[in-house]
Amino acid sequence: MSALKVHTPLPPQPWGWLPTDQFWARALLTPIALIFWLPFFAFIFPLTLHFNVAWWQPALGFYLYHQLWGGLVERLARKRLVQRHRRMLVADAESSSTEKVPAPASRLSGLDDYEDFMTRLLGRYNRLVHHVVNLAFLVFIFYPSWWTKALGVLWIIGLTKRVRASARRQRLNSFVDPVLPAAPTGALNPADHE
Repeated sequence: MSALKVHTPLPPQPWGWLPTDQFWARALLTPIALIFWLPFFAFIFPLTLHFNVAWWQPALGFYLYHQLWGGLVERLARKRLVQRHRRMLVADAESSSTEKVPAPASRLSGLDDYEDFMTRLLGRYNRLVHHVVNLAFLVFIFYPSWWTKALGVLWIIGLTKRVRASARRQRLNSFVDPVLPAAPTGALNPADHE
């Protein structure tokens, strides 16, 4: 069985074209990330240095760049990866190998823990708050002062520690909660005990 058959499915893209954190966490160290960053450093970043822009405009521009270009790159990359996956399955079926391949360990448990934490904390407003916090964080980081950048890094470290502690508590609580058998129907009738 091929290692490609063992995977965790990615969530669908919101509205069919917005980027997902799960995809970009996996694609960060692949050539897909080069396709994402190349136009930014070749065209957009030099334009922000050439023209006189306010400090908040590059933050808003980067957010929109990530939402539009990142979503488009993700959509095209997903199509390409699905085609590649199908070709690999056909090639694997033709070779009919009986060799078993172990499932790869998930490197994204932190991202999954973050998604679970935010869903538990915010419920159905999770996606809205996610976008507002990301935009506020970019504006905070792009503010021209060293202390805002230092506070932004401390915010990320503190949030990471809180999410990990919450995930650890969730895992411990799920193992401690035993399943008790149902009580017999006549055992709780007080008339039977007199």
